[in-house]
Amino acid sequence: MPTRTFQGASAEERVAERRARLLDAALDVVGERGVGEFTMTAVCRAAGLTERYFYESFPNREDLLAALFDATSDTALRLALQAAAGLPAHDLAARARAAIRATVTLLARDPRSARLYREAVGHPVLAARRQDTVATFAAFLTRLVVEARPHLSPDDLEVTTVLLTAGIVDAVGFWLDGRLAVDAEHLVTRCVHLVLAAADFREER
Repeated sequence: MPTRTFQGASAEERVAERRARLLDAALDVVGERGVGEFTMTAVCRAAGLTERYFYESFPNREDLLAALFDATSDTALRLALQAAAGLPAHDLAARARAAIRATVTLLARDPRSARLYREAVGHPVLAARRQDTVATFAAFLTRLVVEARPHLSPDDLEVTTVLLTAGIVDAVGFWLDGRLAVDAEHLVTRCVHLVLAAADFREER
């Protein structure tokens, strides 16, 4: 049976379009009000949709917040991957700089995403998502290091890259809050130095 269409769009396409509108509106609401004042009513109003369409895509506001955080994290990871992809595998400094700069630039240019990122730590659902993001970026960083230092294995780096990534995540949060009085490039440079130090670290056994 063919899918019914309305104004050239199938039912599935209309659902996807409404979901995207809700996510865009949710990011605006977070930017204006913060995570603590985030409500379904505000999101629906900003999206120009009724609550019926909210529940079509999300069971509750926490699920929408989680989807929003995941989308922001996915964008940051995609930009980091793209930034590092065109550089030689052996040049760890250049690849780490490009990847970290891409993430910092994303947050610096979008105050809405930056506020979501900063306030995630105080929200039960988003705090767990934030830990998942740390693990994902740590795995990415491990891959960069192993490609530049083939004598190392992921097992050699697991603890180090998690510690390093968590530290970078918090440092970026401090910087976005204005608690680190440095410019973006200085912050990126210091993070790169830590990545290089981690790559050359020798654990005593």
